[in-house]
Amino acid sequence: MEIFHKGLTEILLINNYLTKHKFGFLTIECPLPQILKKITQALPSYSLGLQLRREYRHLQMGIKALSMKDIDSIFVLEAYNQHLLFLLPMLISTGKNIFIGIHGNQQFAQENKVKALGFEYLQFYLKNFPKVKVVLLEVGDHLVPEKFRFPQNSQLVIPHPMLGDVEPRLKYGERRNSSEKIKIGLTGIIRPDKPIDKILKKLQKFITLNQDSFELIIGTPLREKPAYLESLDITLRDTTKDEDYLNLLKELDILVVDYDKKRYYYRASGVISDAVSCGCYIIAPDYPLIEHQITWPAIVGNTFTDLSQLDELLIKATEQIKSIGKDNNWRWREKRSAKYIAELLSLNLDN
Repeated sequence: MEIFHKGLTEILLINNYLTKHKFGFLTIECPLPQILKKITQALPSYSLGLQLRREYRHLQMGIKALSMKDIDSIFVLEAYNQHLLFLLPMLISTGKNIFIGIHGNQQFAQENKVKALGFEYLQFYLKNFPKVKVVLLEVGDHLVPEKFRFPQNSQLVIPHPMLGDVEPRLKYGERRNSSEKIKIGLTGIIRPDKPIDKILKKLQKFITLNQDSFELIIGTPLREKPAYLESLDITLRDTTKDEDYLNLLKELDILVVDYDKKRYYYRASGVISDAVSCGCYIIAPDYPLIEHQITWPAIVGNTFTDLSQLDELLIKATEQIKSIGKDNNWRWREKRSAKYIAELLSLNLDN
């Protein structure tokens, strides 16, 4: 089953650890008819075409839900606030327990009136249909403005799952060769809500002063890279293919990320989960979900409030890497597996 947020793939395995309950899964990642692609891509507004394609995907989720028979609950892995109008009544009509994964829905509702209306619509269903619940990642929504919080009895919290089909390069108890350079990386699609300009300058300066001990690598789909990267004396890796992306993460020792606060303050990060699963130490902004993501159940990173802290955090990261290798990454994985998530869901199902 192809899913939109590939970092959630581990959730698809929870049925292996449930004996009296079976989940069916829905994702917006479904094939689009060629005629729909052509029509929506021909529209003068890219945004309108995108929203029409997303609406089709949500309708397809609803149609698939109606065909699910031999299951007890439906887990909607992702859904957009503005596309719930028809999906929610279709889900309710199945008579199943409904669990809806939340990925920034509360954050986006604060920034957009249409998404806010969709959020209010979701709230109506949560308050009036006890079988509908939302699944939050990492922590509850007590830090979200009260207007955008979900009813307490309609939410449950699970950790962002690990990537189960990859492992850190070093096994538990193994240590890296002391003569190897520490590899620091920036990776992912470079776009306005994932800026790298300021952090890149800081890293370049740090590497210049410590070039015998550190190496900087940028991994991004090269066909989408900003043109200015070509002029920099930095190692570039093409991460267009998932295999190349994961291989780079396994090679890195430290991954540095910087996200736009308006879009990521109340969101967990799939890239961070991928990187920790592969053995990286993370340096990231001090947003609450991300901070929990890299400190529970083991410390696999640190956060900054200002980029002036970056040099200090890189030194701390290096000390941990040299001292305990990837041991904490292995400890982190224990509470982010399908088995552990199934145990959390079982507690809710029993109640």
